[in-house]
Amino acid sequence: MASKSGLRKEFLRIRRFLSGQTVTNKSDQIFRNVIKLKELNVAQNFLVYLPVNNEVDTKKIIKHLISQKSAVFVPAFLKSTRVYKVARFTGHDDLEEGPYKIPQPKKPDIADIGLVDVAIVPGVGFSKHGVRLGYGKGVYDQLFDNCKGLKIGLAYDFQVIDNIPRQKHDLVMDKVITESKIYDFT
Repeated sequence: MASKSGLRKEFLRIRRFLSGQTVTNKSDQIFRNVIKLKELNVAQNFLVYLPVNNEVDTKKIIKHLISQKSAVFVPAFLKSTRVYKVARFTGHDDLEEGPYKIPQPKKPDIADIGLVDVAIVPGVGFSKHGVRLGYGKGVYDQLFDNCKGLKIGLAYDFQVIDNIPRQKHDLVMDKVITESKIYDFT
């Protein structure tokens, strides 16, 4: 099995070379798979990441959730405590660049992660068993310590492989959605 750092490097290399049109097309296909989920009809509070570096685009997902009168939250870095928390999403016009160039609310309205029914999570890669490979900073592993909601990873097909080395603190998804498949681990 390849090392986490080796896998991370390879996934990021491939993703970096995706064209804007490819990201848009694949993100649209992933959006169509996301809205098929029955959990979206019963959940009220959603945590959705804001993409960077050719991650799956979540704008259509956010727009759909807002049109369904759902509450949408995004990760926000608090300078005072130097950790990521969950903040209410108030619109794309109210965002600024945070650490790691991740967009976040200019004035975060912090909420309890325990409110989140469904979390839509980015990843550098995922295993076919739901193990998430992140950037190696532990941001999402730490953020999700107290999250009891359903965790859904979004990825392109090439980012899902048979196995990823797992450590105790690594986040495991309940579902992973790509442009061609919905992996369900629940």
